Amino acid sequence: MAACLIVQPWFTAIGHPAQSTLNTAKALGRRADLGYLISDPRGGPFEPIAAELSRYGDVTRFRVPSDSLRAGTLLGLAALLRHRRLCADLRSVLFADAYLVAVAALWPLASRLLPTVRALGVVYLQGPEHLASKPVRRRLLSRFFGAPGRRLFLRTEELACAWRAAFPDIPPGRIDTLPTLEIADGAGIETPPAAHDGPPRFAVIGQVRPGKSLEWLVPLFRANPGLGTLRVAGAFHNAAHRERLETLRGYPHFDDRVLGEREMLAAASEQDYLVALYDDWDPRMEVATVFLGARVGRPVLVYDAGWAGRVVSEYGCGVAVPATPRPDAAFFASLPRPGQAAYGALLAGVRRFRDAHGGPASRDLFVAKLVAEPR
Repeated sequence: MAACLIVQPWFTAIGHPAQSTLNTAKALGRRADLGYLISDPRGGPFEPIAAELSRYGDVTRFRVPSDSLRAGTLLGLAALLRHRRLCADLRSVLFADAYLVAVAALWPLASRLLPTVRALGVVYLQGPEHLASKPVRRRLLSRFFGAPGRRLFLRTEELACAWRAAFPDIPPGRIDTLPTLEIADGAGIETPPAAHDGPPRFAVIGQVRPGKSLEWLVPLFRANPGLGTLRVAGAFHNAAHRERLETLRGYPHFDDRVLGEREMLAAASEQDYLVALYDDWDPRMEVATVFLGARVGRPVLVYDAGWAGRVVSEYGCGVAVPATPRPDAAFFASLPRPGQAAYGALLAGVRRFRDAHGGPASRDLFVAKLVAEPR
């Protein structure tokens, strides 16, 4: 194995983990010192992504029985130990996703069998509240991240601040942010949408689930065809979600399938706006649609809260709207259209966001944090 290893125990989960891992590898480029340990897609829908990942570093796979993050984390740790004979030069390990309690409980033992590893990082996507409220887990995490060489990485400063406040016993420097490398070098803005006489084009792209406002967006656009076309493109995670979103049954603009990266980029580039109005969502978390918009040069629609509201306001890469009252037909009808100066200003904001979150600066910061010496 390489000197640095990125472990993704959720590679085979429906959603964004596999593609995000590949996007990170593309941004980092082919590196002899960096390898990947991933849950094995075994010829499934994520096999092409795993195969492409091998172009950027050595890839080792381990089998998982399901897309359970808890099981994947445990089996990922076991795989790391199983291949420790290949880890003579391993210095740094980063769990790109992980069941945090399992890592905190088992790494002290695992590290004894991996004596060369000096730095362990764990990326965590959520807030601290459900862990901080449980005394045993609170003590476990405080003790674990209090030790040198262990760092908790959050994706946004909003989440990092919340974790530092909830776990004051952990040295603040051990709770940090890690850049999201969704925008590979050279992934510039595509051709801006040309002015057209037809209705505006909106889309919700990615995993289809309750909480993405589809419950009311689809009926709104059905009842007001003059607002434009709302395309929904992606796959359900489970049958229960499909049953809850009966409004999509028979909807003519629903592309019900798993989209590969090229298909997702193509679908996004055909729109005027990408919609990410998430009702069931921790607003402190990143919204992948904002990065998708940056990659194809399209503004986003988000709620004016948390990370998404902040970056849209800071960079002008879309429109942030209050969640209450709910955006209505008048809101969508008032949005700037391609060819108008106000729409051009949004595209300029998309470029600013892309420039700030891609390129060598983000890549170098990611690597520096990955290999940082213990303190």
